[in-house]
Amino acid sequence: MPEITLLFIITLLAGGLSLYDGIVRLRGRGNSSILAIAELVLGALLLLSLFVAALNFALVPILLLITLLIIIFLPGKGRSARTITIIAAVLTAVLVLTSLGWLNIPGF
Repeated sequence: MPEITLLFIITLLAGGLSLYDGIVRLRGRGNSSILAIAELVLGALLLLSLFVAALNFALVPILLLITLLIIIFLPGKGRSARTITIIAAVLTAVLVLTSLGWLNIPGF
């Protein structure tokens, strides 16, 4: 079982919100299904990377962040749908910057 740290909680929240947002986008109308599927798969891989050591921890969040930024900047259906995406993107950006060593949060 992994040790519960702030990085673990950020990863769990980023993956969970991305997974939830991907499911909501996949069920909605008028959205790009390819981006929703990519967000769903990458969110699940991010959650899986917490427990499986074989997955590259830096590649999955970077790909997820790129997908989330594409979703944010494409025309969407409203502010409420974009809020979860923006929160997931910010958490994923913190995760990427921390895993690359560019952001140091005291206590890690």
